Amino acid sequence: MDNNTENNIVLEIKHLSKTFGKNPILKDINFNVHKSDVTCIIGSSGSGKSTLLRCINLLEFPTSGEILYNGDEITSNKTNEASYRSKVGMVFQNFNLFNNMTILQNCMIGQIKVLKKDVETSKKNAIYYLEKVGMAPYINAKPRQLSGGQKQRIAIARALAMEPDVLLFDEPTSALDPQMVNDVLNVMKKLANEGLTMIIVTHEMAFAKDVANNIIFMANGFIVEEGHPSEIFVNPKNPLTKDFLGRFINNE
Repeated sequence: MDNNTENNIVLEIKHLSKTFGKNPILKDINFNVHKSDVTCIIGSSGSGKSTLLRCINLLEFPTSGEILYNGDEITSNKTNEASYRSKVGMVFQNFNLFNNMTILQNCMIGQIKVLKKDVETSKKNAIYYLEKVGMAPYINAKPRQLSGGQKQRIAIARALAMEPDVLLFDEPTSALDPQMVNDVLNVMKKLANEGLTMIIVTHEMAFAKDVANNIIFMANGFIVEEGHPSEIFVNPKNPLTKDFLGRFINNE
């Protein structure tokens, strides 16, 4: 554990596998996430990317293997899942906002229920993070009154209000109209520049190349290749990686 602290390792994924019925989705996944890392996971649909994030967040339980958070194994029955998820938060494709609550209430509820913060502290914290993502003017609106891009920025603010150590993003721009994508990516880029530890499943290759310091390419449930963007995008070694990135590199 001391060694993890020394190396700033926040998450360790060891020999992680996940099977649904007889269908193996994740196969012997291994990687580490250090403090302030921005890890982008890329790959075709069905490669296991989202399932991997859901396992890390304990929305799915691995069939085998280990997930260590700050050196502690978290897939045991002793883990307080709500408390863990407040530290390893997640932003989903489809926002998952509470439609019957205002934007401000959406960003306060987790703080009150999970972190046991008082109403005033939760409100102050929520407004701070809504300002951070440019959504403070909308605190009294309901989600149905907002665009997809605005909803996703609120979902990010809600996750940030829990003040997590790591934030997971599952294709955060895939449900957005093209003109709204940049608003969300710019918020994420700002968070990366501020040192937030992030794991991002994305199909936005230019963003991954520009913002990540570690790229993981997945295919058929395996990690096929991992490395710095300068290695993966410029000189991919595996034929599957070359094939997947071919169109992006050729169109650059």
